[in-house]
Amino acid sequence: MSAHEQETGSKLTSQRILVGIVVAVVLLGIFVVALDWRKAQHVLKQANWQWVAVALLFTTLSYICLSYGFAVACRIFGITLRQRDLLEVGFVSNVLNNLFTTGGAAGYSVRLIVMQRRGSALSDILAASLFHTYFNTLAMLILFPIGLGHLLVSHRLKGGAVVGVAAIVVLALVLTLLATAVVFSRPMRARIFRGLRRVVHAIIRRDIGPSLEEFDSTVTRGIAAIRSHPVPLGWMLGLVFTDWFSSLIALGFCFEALGNRLSPGVLVTGFAIGVTAGLVSMVPGGLGVQDSSMAGIYALLGVPLEHAVLAAVLFRVVYYFIPFGVSLAFYWRLLRTTREVV
Repeated sequence: MSAHEQETGSKLTSQRILVGIVVAVVLLGIFVVALDWRKAQHVLKQANWQWVAVALLFTTLSYICLSYGFAVACRIFGITLRQRDLLEVGFVSNVLNNLFTTGGAAGYSVRLIVMQRRGSALSDILAASLFHTYFNTLAMLILFPIGLGHLLVSHRLKGGAVVGVAAIVVLALVLTLLATAVVFSRPMRARIFRGLRRVVHAIIRRDIGPSLEEFDSTVTRGIAAIRSHPVPLGWMLGLVFTDWFSSLIALGFCFEALGNRLSPGVLVTGFAIGVTAGLVSMVPGGLGVQDSSMAGIYALLGVPLEHAVLAAVLFRVVYYFIPFGVSLAFYWRLLRTTREVV
């Protein structure tokens, strides 16, 4: 690929991201405009901000679990960096992935830059990242049908809505099965990689076969390590589910701060559908898409619209923006020490 083509592709990607952000902000703006500002101001004046501190505590627990889970995945695949370095890389990369959800490119780029320069193999980093991401996604997909099931049972949806919900469920199941095949079935992984190799070669005239073979051998080695020592996998699964549970509780306390105590079914439903909508939208951080979807679902389930929108925005600040500010200190330390290593 020529420099001109790379530059053109970069510009197109930037334009898509910009358009996505504009659309997301418009979606969120629709909900904001729909608010009765007198009611919204009343809600804010009556808010108990002490509950926001509790939400921040559960946000901290969530990111600790995310970071430790990534460190455990790295150990499974033989990465021998210091535990502190793995935790910091895991924290910074996961904050970036949450804030700028673009297929994980932002966070994984940081992992590759920092960890490769410290001696970790590319295939090991990619395999550990894939493994950790797979189980995180699997936990989310377990919550997703619970939320949809509650929505279907508690509210009668029209024919078109039912078809849309069914299509989302089928798509989620297909993606889960595909990811499971890549991780655990070597014959299926070989077929998928052969197809991917042909597609990439047809598009950019580059053979990625050797890289895929190295990645395949790394995944196979990791699966063998898990089968012989299953305890690390148990730890990682526990951390993954604690992470999602903690983020869900953080959202619950955002509602609590605004005077709404939601039932577990309602809380899970809005969280699962809102977060999933943000992820599949490919808009950075699901900005606007997640917030408007979450607010819309909660309003549908009986939460006052002003409370739903304000809680979604508050959760955005607590779970995304504040951790990003904290991560900057770790980010600069990692880059500085990385330059020292190089």
